[in-house]
Amino acid sequence: MPRAALLVAAALTLAGAPASAASSPKWSGSASCTISVTGPGYEHSETQRWQVAGPTTTRGAFRLVPSHWTDTGSGSSHVAQGDQTRDITWNVNASAAGQFQFVVRASDRKLVIGQANAQLRVAHGITGTQKQTVGGVAQNPGPVDLEAFETQLPPIVARGTATSVSGSMPTTTVHGSFGPFQPGAATVTKSCAWRFAKR
Repeated sequence: MPRAALLVAAALTLAGAPASAASSPKWSGSASCTISVTGPGYEHSETQRWQVAGPTTTRGAFRLVPSHWTDTGSGSSHVAQGDQTRDITWNVNASAAGQFQFVVRASDRKLVIGQANAQLRVAHGITGTQKQTVGGVAQNPGPVDLEAFETQLPPIVARGTATSVSGSMPTTTVHGSFGPFQPGAATVTKSCAWRFAKR
């Protein structure tokens, strides 16, 4: 086979190759985010955690490490309109497997760390009870059964030669819907912390 054809074949083989096991050193660590939502008659708090450890694989410049995500919390909502009231309470309890990526960015040689999976979501991760009264008469309570969603960590960027990375995002007001049954006038805050090491 001509040399040019051999080079093309090799390139195609590499492009289609699956992620391969990476040699040591390996990255591991943890991260967490706490989300609090408050509003008229409403409160919700949850803490999401990631444990990052396990067999490392490589895909090009990316080092991929398994992660285990957990989400725990609780909340309540009280709404009154005319002679009707609605009270809801819930608990958050979810977990799923994911993946983190560690890559030295070619443009500036900075190390970038972050989630490498699509947003994790767990059916039945939020469960509770909904009670309603009409004209002072209690109606039959109903169940709450919703998905729990993984939140996004803030950008984590460090020196490309770093072997230990730690940091935090202070409590920050954020926008969007983060809690079940969240009212439009709610205020949402989020804080995060992380620590990773390469050994």
